[in-house]
Amino acid sequence: MKLVIPIKRASHTNTPEFTARAVGVGLAWAFTPLIGMQMFTVLLTWWVAKRYFNWNFSLIVAAAWTWVTNVATLIPSYYLFYVTGEFLLGRGDRVAGYDSFALQYESETAVADSLSWWDSTLLFIDVLTSWGQSMLIGCIPFVLFFGWFGYKWSLAFVIRHRAARAKRQANRHAARQEIALAKAKESAEKLESAPPKDYGPLHSER
Repeated sequence: MKLVIPIKRASHTNTPEFTARAVGVGLAWAFTPLIGMQMFTVLLTWWVAKRYFNWNFSLIVAAAWTWVTNVATLIPSYYLFYVTGEFLLGRGDRVAGYDSFALQYESETAVADSLSWWDSTLLFIDVLTSWGQSMLIGCIPFVLFFGWFGYKWSLAFVIRHRAARAKRQANRHAARQEIALAKAKESAEKLESAPPKDYGPLHSER
């Protein structure tokens, strides 16, 4: 639920679509195999969209929503993309089990840590040519669905939140007015019920 906080705190001077687009973009990038690079890809998307397409969104909100997937969910997310990609490519009968997939990923990551930058790059290319292709293909349905769902859900949420906020402000304003009217009425009644002041003989002579 912490991811809802940036949506609530988004500037009310912008339209609901401004915030909703950010959630959609953030979720779309979250469901790609680029875990660890998603904040950079969001920044690049924001820059390109604003500069060349006059299409803007909240960079802070979009970056926050990329954390739906993170290091803790990396292997399950990769496996989900891998399995989906294998089925989309018509290779569902050769899908590896989760345990073997996780073991292979961890072993290759351990090897990459001990290699030079160039050798690590070559290893990464080798991974892409094995099950990396399936991951890239398999993430596409999730990118499209969660990008669309994130936009629609957050748009409705922002509209409801702003309407509720406006209603609370209107109720507080009405309550303050009622209190002010009640005090004014009480003061008027006290003045009406107060006895006339006696200014003494001097006042009478005048």
